[in-house]
Amino acid sequence: MTERVEKFKKVMAGITSLPIVITQIDPDAIGSAMLLRYIAMTFGIQVDIYYCGNFGHPQNRLIYTLYDLGSLLHPIQEMSKDIQICALVDSSQINDARLNGRIIDPIVIIDHHELDARIKEEADEQRFLWIDRVGAATTLLIELADLLNINLPKNSQEATLAVLAVFSDTKMLLNATERDITAYSRMLESADKDSFRHFFNYPLPQRYYEYFKEAINGWKIKEAVLVTSIGFISSRDADQLAIIADNLIRMTEIQLVVTWAIVDNSHMRISARCTDLSLSLHDFLKDRFGQNCGAKTSALGIAEGGGLIKLPNAFWTGYEVKEELFALVKRKMEYLVLEYSATPMKQTDTESEACEWNNNNNNDYR
Repeated sequence: MTERVEKFKKVMAGITSLPIVITQIDPDAIGSAMLLRYIAMTFGIQVDIYYCGNFGHPQNRLIYTLYDLGSLLHPIQEMSKDIQICALVDSSQINDARLNGRIIDPIVIIDHHELDARIKEEADEQRFLWIDRVGAATTLLIELADLLNINLPKNSQEATLAVLAVFSDTKMLLNATERDITAYSRMLESADKDSFRHFFNYPLPQRYYEYFKEAINGWKIKEAVLVTSIGFISSRDADQLAIIADNLIRMTEIQLVVTWAIVDNSHMRISARCTDLSLSLHDFLKDRFGQNCGAKTSALGIAEGGGLIKLPNAFWTGYEVKEELFALVKRKMEYLVLEYSATPMKQTDTESEACEWNNNNNNDYR
């Protein structure tokens, strides 16, 4: 651990500002970013946090409002395209489709998902890379703060968000490793415990139940696999996919759930859950939907994942072909999920753009 700390100090010593990028919005990504921001600021570094997507999930909106995150977190569109050097937390995907073509060169990567094969720590002495299979990426940030002897003030928002991150991403500690529990307990000493009742007492909008009804009415099941869609939705409602997937995977005898929707008439978003320990959800998604999809597996073997596939250009979308487009995508999805063999298929350029990661606390990449 001493070598890791020294490497981090070396990287921090060489910079004066550090943009932090969040490619998915959920408590773990927020907690990771806020804690890294606090750590970097102790080195005298100027920090800005930029996020992809939007705060669509009710819990995320609650966090955003309660902690006035609008003054600290900025949409990725506000990040100058001239800025490439940054930190990446709760992800290691350097060409995530949600970056909208933006090129980033992260010198700090802290994550608990599969490593992006294009990232090589040894290729650059100025890169700090820490990827471990723990329940929450924030656990690694808590450990880093501890190694650096950084103590957070009592009732600080960083400590509170860090505790929420670990608690949420490990499904209330049910999927936690020993490291997650240790990190959670350590940070709990500095967290505002009175705030927790707010984080888990949020209402779900009526449209969630409407989408859930549509998912049930349209599902197709084969053996232990279920695939369903909630149709055409706006990006503000895209978080509903992951919530629905979380609920459907709890069905008796269902081991794999894939939910999908066409978002803003431009992308198809996928959320997947898997309880089959013999199936690699990570490989399952990459094989079918492209190399930039992904998944994570909890300490208990429960996998969560997803993808975002760019649809053909606007010429092929629109109200006049809406039904045909949906039918075509539905047919393709049911084939890939229920019928497609394990033989790798040749990727098209469109499929190679696939990528995701949920924007909510039930996130697909958490």
